[in-house]
Amino acid sequence: MLSKLLTRIDAKTVKDISTKTANLINGGLDKRIYFHHIPKCGGTSINKALQACYVKWSLWESSTVLNLNSAASWKSAQILFDEELLPDTADDSAVMKLREQLLVYFMNLDSVHYISGHFPFSPVAYEHCSNRYEFITILRDPIDRWLSSYFYNNCRQKSSYRKIATSLEDYISSDFGKSQGYEYAKFLGGLGQDGSFMTLQAVQQAKDNLHKFHLIGFLDDMATFKSSFKERYGKALQVRTLNKRPETEKSLNESITEDMMKSIQEICKPDIEVYNYAVEHFKKSA
Repeated sequence: MLSKLLTRIDAKTVKDISTKTANLINGGLDKRIYFHHIPKCGGTSINKALQACYVKWSLWESSTVLNLNSAASWKSAQILFDEELLPDTADDSAVMKLREQLLVYFMNLDSVHYISGHFPFSPVAYEHCSNRYEFITILRDPIDRWLSSYFYNNCRQKSSYRKIATSLEDYISSDFGKSQGYEYAKFLGGLGQDGSFMTLQAVQQAKDNLHKFHLIGFLDDMATFKSSFKERYGKALQVRTLNKRPETEKSLNESITEDMMKSIQEICKPDIEVYNYAVEHFKKSA
């Protein structure tokens, strides 16, 4: 066991050294990138790969990349807006408002060249900062994303700020479970004037905002995303698989009945509409 662990550590260390040395010799990525990280779309692996384009042998490299701490932003929103935000709340508009404000602030830090996090799409950030930042995102089949979100929050989430403990059947009928079918509407459409994202207007806005991204990838076709990234930025992404599904999650997935799946498909209709639009307009053939 120890030898295997040391092998993994050595491999990772060698890779980090190789990446930093290559960036020192060839230069890191010149373009500033904002990675719009939609939850449970494989973004952890992509985020690591994108960050690697910037790291060098430098005392100041940590200030070059900036990742939103989701748990801290959640707690901060509770303090600033004096709201009790339960883990299974369907209305997290206060958190999203704060994150949008943070995004605009982060984009105006001269030392920062890479930003990632669960931010809502911000028209303000796009209007004022898209001339400095390239907007990138990754999309995933909505049904797979919805199920992954449930299993992660119910079974795997170490942080307590969104941990839930409920059966899949109860989750399907809960307000929180239903709200998860609007994640693309929320993170791509942004908050409406009334603070809601569970609307047809938010779905339409999400589709419109997709056209503002410089690069859109799909989790089921990483090869094309990496090829497009290299063509556009001249850097080869080394994407490793992180947060692998445990066997317990796979067994739970197999217990989903046909009726459950029909309900999940109905819940995810808004996100399916956005996703299908993205596939039609932005997914390149291999």
